[in-house]
Amino acid sequence: MKITLKVSGMTCAMCVKTIEMALSELDGVRAAKANLNSETVFVDFDESKVSLNQIIRAIEDVGYEVIKERREAVIKIGGMTCAMCVKTVEKAIEELRGIFDVNVNLATETARVSYNPSLVGIEDIKNAIESVGYEFLGIEGEETCDIEKEVREKQLRELKRFGIHFENLIYVQFLLATVAIAYAGRGIFKKAYSSLRHRTLNMEVMYSLGIGSAYLTSVLATFGLIPGEFNFYEASVLLMAFLLLGRFLEARAKGKTSEVIKKLMGLQAKKATVVRDGKELEVPIGEVKVGDTVIVKPGERIPVDGIVLDGKSYVDESMITGEPIPSLKNAGDKVIGGTINGNSVLKIKAEKVGRDTLLAQIIRLVEEAQNTKPPVQRLADAVVTYFIPSVLVIALLSFAYWYFIAGKPLVFAFTTLLSVLVIACPCAFGLATPTALTVGIGKGAEMGILIKNGTKRSC
Repeated sequence: MKITLKVSGMTCAMCVKTIEMALSELDGVRAAKANLNSETVFVDFDESKVSLNQIIRAIEDVGYEVIKERREAVIKIGGMTCAMCVKTVEKAIEELRGIFDVNVNLATETARVSYNPSLVGIEDIKNAIESVGYEFLGIEGEETCDIEKEVREKQLRELKRFGIHFENLIYVQFLLATVAIAYAGRGIFKKAYSSLRHRTLNMEVMYSLGIGSAYLTSVLATFGLIPGEFNFYEASVLLMAFLLLGRFLEARAKGKTSEVIKKLMGLQAKKATVVRDGKELEVPIGEVKVGDTVIVKPGERIPVDGIVLDGKSYVDESMITGEPIPSLKNAGDKVIGGTINGNSVLKIKAEKVGRDTLLAQIIRLVEEAQNTKPPVQRLADAVVTYFIPSVLVIALLSFAYWYFIAGKPLVFAFTTLLSVLVIACPCAFGLATPTALTVGIGKGAEMGILIKNGTKRSC
């Protein structure tokens, strides 16, 4: 089985490597590829050896969060007469993989189903209901829960909360620094621990060394165990504040890029009017099939790619072609899904539906472009692997030189160690490069410029 999971919390190339190593250790995982730009993890695995829950648990064990996409649908069911009917239908639906919750109501003859659309579809739910002897009468309503947006907004709120630290007396500094680091910095230290447990070095390890060294030294100075000059509370907290500010800006940039793709998805029609058995029926867009006759009234979005069977109308195709003047469509002309019908009714034969429409292919093109790694990012990924241990070695050598060879005071030598750890942050390699590429591709899509491939000079 192959699946792509949305993962929150990846901030650098070492995060990617940590997740990939954790998944590769699972028996049954054939391939695992994490992508920092789109915050996704592609996994190819053998279901007979490892379950999806085990894969999710492995990602969460190394300090990251798997965002589970959720959609809710209200389904009309026929043939239920008693409480046992309710239990039978609920059990049949719950046994499907990807179902989060099922609530069947006998009085209204409906079932509210919460499910993961990447694992199970309406057709699977319909088959499950009919397999136990009841009728699937259609969908009354459907709603997508934007869990990714909720998680990102939660991260932004937490990152905003601890951005300021006031310098005061040493005991006040101790109290404020302890609370700030224990609460706001817990994610950094947790990821550093997980990285070390899996024998890898990521940016969190270096951050933790810089913040932890400054904080612990300051604590010893606070209680008189070492000279009072070793007060680095402001350095530890300000370093953490800068890191959180960077994470906040990164999360906001990625959030805006995700919104661009969601805007493109918003151009797709949600329902369609089809002619079946001589009657016009309004059905969800997912139930439209190739060959169906679709009726599009003035002002409605055309739901499919197809050919005009009957009618004459002007169609606004600016979202595809950029041409502001509507195009006149007659019988025999082709129309594109997502464009807007103007002044008259059109009868259209569906030739391409769902993922095969031109608009769906454009959305997929933007997503694939964001998932590719240009040469500059591959170089950044390679450099950052060796950059972190090199920085740690240089920091220790700086301390040793100034203290043991140059004979400088311990405070000065320790300050040079902290300076190297703080200044030599590989954000430009591990964070700025992929974030710039993601935002650039998303901004281009928003302005009508589609990047076909991140590895070639073509668009």
